[in-house]
Amino acid sequence: MKILKTIVPAIILLLAVFSAKAQRIYYSEPDRDDLRQLKFEVMGKYGSNYLVYKSIRSRHFIAVYDAEMKQKDKIELDFIPDRAINVDVFSNPEHSMVIYQYQKKNVVYCMGVQIDGNGKKIGEPLELDTTQLSIFSDNKIYSTIMSDDKQKLMVFKMKNRQRDDFSIQTVLLSHNLMPLRKSSFNYHLENSREAIADFYLDNDGNFLFSHVTRPASRDYINEAKLVVLPVYADSIKSFKLTLDKVLLDELRIKVDNLNGRYILTSLYSKSKRGNIDGLFTAIINKDLTGTDIEKTIEFDDEFRALAKGDNSAKLAFNDYFLKHLVVKKDGGLLITGENTYGNSRGGGFNRWDNPWMWGNSFYPGNYWGWNPYNNWGWGGYGGWNSPYGFNNSQQTRYYADNIMVISLDKDANMQWNNVIAKAQFDDNTDNMISYQLMNSGAELLFLYNEWSRRSPLLNAQSLDPNGRVNKEPPLKSLDKGYEFMIRFGKQVSAREMIVPCLYRNSFSFARIEF
Repeated sequence: MKILKTIVPAIILLLAVFSAKAQRIYYSEPDRDDLRQLKFEVMGKYGSNYLVYKSIRSRHFIAVYDAEMKQKDKIELDFIPDRAINVDVFSNPEHSMVIYQYQKKNVVYCMGVQIDGNGKKIGEPLELDTTQLSIFSDNKIYSTIMSDDKQKLMVFKMKNRQRDDFSIQTVLLSHNLMPLRKSSFNYHLENSREAIADFYLDNDGNFLFSHVTRPASRDYINEAKLVVLPVYADSIKSFKLTLDKVLLDELRIKVDNLNGRYILTSLYSKSKRGNIDGLFTAIINKDLTGTDIEKTIEFDDEFRALAKGDNSAKLAFNDYFLKHLVVKKDGGLLITGENTYGNSRGGGFNRWDNPWMWGNSFYPGNYWGWNPYNNWGWGGYGGWNSPYGFNNSQQTRYYADNIMVISLDKDANMQWNNVIAKAQFDDNTDNMISYQLMNSGAELLFLYNEWSRRSPLLNAQSLDPNGRVNKEPPLKSLDKGYEFMIRFGKQVSAREMIVPCLYRNSFSFARIEF
């Protein structure tokens, strides 16, 4: 009896733990609209509603779902003109915002409207900015970025007056689309080897971007600086990096808003078009004064052995691209990168022609560059993602393999590193491969598809704060026939994610409870 009294509470505890870890998945009814014309963006959760923006041909909608993913409403955004140039969708905890552009005669209008938790507009669309076009000008003009705290937006445009001189104009907006400040400044680039990229808006409203120089168009970066337009200034400030004996791959910006610092990081090589040797990180105070931190971490043999996949240890990181940068509360940084490459009948992609790196708007991280040979520099920032990827060649196989994870302390010293092991490929499309992060606070979940009998099944591995990786049990409620496009998923609460799915050539959304 004593033993029974001891065992029963233990079983109850185990069942409680199991229930806490179990997942539930709810699917929306498949939508049979033309997939090749469909664009979408998961907007978020508002009360008991889940909002998704959809665009099919020239029509724009917001679908409203309940907790079981039953569609409650579908509101057409009939105020968006038929031939809208671009539509971006942004969300904060209070409401969503739709920023759209259209041309009427020779004028491009940039408009914005707030959307409430029921998918309906709040007030009338607001005119944010206009631009008069000259003959033969590209009408894709405006880009929009949002601060990390979701309280500010910036609409900006860039025009080259001459081959090496640019005029950049910015409109800073509050979270309810009220104008806070308009600014303009001129910027000079010497030639096509120089570019500006990775535009960022910090929580104070400061506008940031990187200015990089490559000896040739697809060489590593040998010179770089951070450029900042302070929120209440019309002149820019810049900070040049030393780059002592290192050549950078793609320079990424992340803001540590809590501690008032700008973080720049990149994979690096010691030689021109050489192998990837390690990680470069620079940390700069927001006022751009004082001594910055510039550190390089060379990847050791143990890390290379974990990360190499089918490559040799020497070539282990040559197909990795940085993807997520997560600032920790103590000022440290968590960095993820994924091994992505492809091949076609004409040969394999490498680091210098990988379509996931050069000129692709959503992979690995919205990294676009502008140079003096563009007319209107349009950065490709779009609120939606297309379910049909960037290349529908019938002779291409796409791969997305291991994920590296690196944790740095507040001074850019290595704390630990690890590898999430996976191997994915698909033919003619990249929709089902790659991964998405789910941040529960206590751990990170890496969600990705594994193939079973030619069908992708959603799997997960967890990462704790000390860098330990655990393979999680397969997700429950994985109904046969639903294929998760997990890299397009969006976390909408502490333990919920909305993920688009394909189901028998139809489109659906799933809500996953963790």
